[in-house]
Amino acid sequence: MSERDELGGVTIGAREIYDELVALRGDVRSLSQTHEAVRQTLTDHETRLRGLERWRYALPVAAVTSAGTLIAAALKATGVV
Repeated sequence: MSERDELGGVTIGAREIYDELVALRGDVRSLSQTHEAVRQTLTDHETRLRGLERWRYALPVAAVTSAGTLIAAALKATGVV
């Protein structure tokens, strides 16, 4: 019995190291693809949010304009104008 066996040592061969390296490469590829998909999703969400921010200013203006039109129509219908 060698000293390594007495200490509970483990021998790892080149094949085991290679197999783990190949598996790790696959994991890195998968993470890279996932990262790209997440990045595209975040870019899409950011674009949509920026579009909504533009409407934040347009909606109050549209509400005031429609209220003014409604008041003008009501006054015209009653014969005041």
